[in-house]
Amino acid sequence: MSDFLSNFTNDNFDNQEKKKAKELEKEVQEEQEVEPVEVPAPPPLIESEPTDEHVEFDPTYKKRRQKKMMLFSLGGLVLLLGIFIAYYQFTRVKVPDFLKQEIAQAREWSAEEGIPLKIENTYDFDIATNNITKQNVKAGDKIKKSDTLTLTVSLGPDPEEQLTLPKFEAMTLEAAQDWTKEHKAENVSIVQQYHDTIGKGQFIKQEAADKELNLQEYKRKDRFTVYYSRGKENFEKNIEVPDFANKTLTEVTDWAKKNELKLVTEKVFSQSIALDNVVSQTTAAGAKVAKQDEFKIQISKGKPLIVPNYQNYTLEQARELSNKVTAVLKSVYSETVPYGHFISQNIAAGTEFDEKDNPPTIEVTYSEGQPYLKDLRNSVLEGDLPKLFFETYSAKGANITYDIYYMDSDKPKGTVIEMSRYGEYVPMNTHLTIGISLGNIQPAEEFVNGSPEPYMPEAIEE
Repeated sequence: MSDFLSNFTNDNFDNQEKKKAKELEKEVQEEQEVEPVEVPAPPPLIESEPTDEHVEFDPTYKKRRQKKMMLFSLGGLVLLLGIFIAYYQFTRVKVPDFLKQEIAQAREWSAEEGIPLKIENTYDFDIATNNITKQNVKAGDKIKKSDTLTLTVSLGPDPEEQLTLPKFEAMTLEAAQDWTKEHKAENVSIVQQYHDTIGKGQFIKQEAADKELNLQEYKRKDRFTVYYSRGKENFEKNIEVPDFANKTLTEVTDWAKKNELKLVTEKVFSQSIALDNVVSQTTAAGAKVAKQDEFKIQISKGKPLIVPNYQNYTLEQARELSNKVTAVLKSVYSETVPYGHFISQNIAAGTEFDEKDNPPTIEVTYSEGQPYLKDLRNSVLEGDLPKLFFETYSAKGANITYDIYYMDSDKPKGTVIEMSRYGEYVPMNTHLTIGISLGNIQPAEEFVNGSPEPYMPEAIEE
């Protein structure tokens, strides 16, 4: 059918009409040339009178026949024209105006009409993304269903285009939003967040997704975020506070997270509340709080290790104390505190420690009283003096010093035979002199026959 219509031209149509007209004219001429034939009269009826018969030719017959032929030809022509028009309408579609329309609409039309599409993409600042910028067939023209409609679709602004970023820190929120719209900087995100100190609509900070991005070379494709303040967030106080006394820390933590509260904990010792349970809460049970409010509680650290007051004990009593706190007891000389009485402790009485915290060792000092000098004569050797004076006096806070001198003596060499002071209480700062035997004199002979008188040699005769 398509081949017939493609070959059906105006010339062929005219030739066929002329041919039909000639054939019709020829038939009319032949009919005019034929002489009228007399039709024999029917045989006479019996008992009828003879009549004269006359045959006449209808002069309108030719015209009616010509008119009939003309109508028949015209009807055929109209039928052919109708078939051609119907075929033309069936094989062609009117193209709508797709300019600035979304490509989805063109695809829907293509599926309904059976027209294949060819899509070409291009960057266009003025036409929105996925909207059509050009079509190869004008709107209103028709296109064969076998032909392809080519559409050019916008990809939006060029992502490789370099943009000069403004100073957002000097701009308000509205100005920043207007800039992004004007420059179609779709990858510049304007984010609003609550802030306790920065006013609403004011700049907070800015940051690029690529930390190494040079902002002087920013392109439309680069992701960039600018933060502006929503102001301080205010919440309605509609959260009722439960009574958490003696509840576990886990229970309070879960409740605070669920209600978006800021939980603040303080650890304290308790003689009655178990470890990690609530001792007290600053907000009373039944009160109302709002989201982001602080909720303060005290958590038990268990029973503490308490430092005793050693002032209430003598040295002997302190040694007998049973306590988990480690204490080192020592005694020093004192001119004012009597022997065995308390002088000091390095950690104050009543201080509390947690066993898990490895509490420090307590140093407790008691009095040795005033220094007392023992008699060292004939019982101590010179070599024992340094140790004796350090352990007996220096280690206990007394500054007892001495000087050594040597003297002739029949005592063993190195024996202490003289002391400048001994057998008495002395001040904290005392200096002594100590005489040491040279052992260079022979000892006297023993008594003779048990006589108390020493043996005397015979007198030398004069």
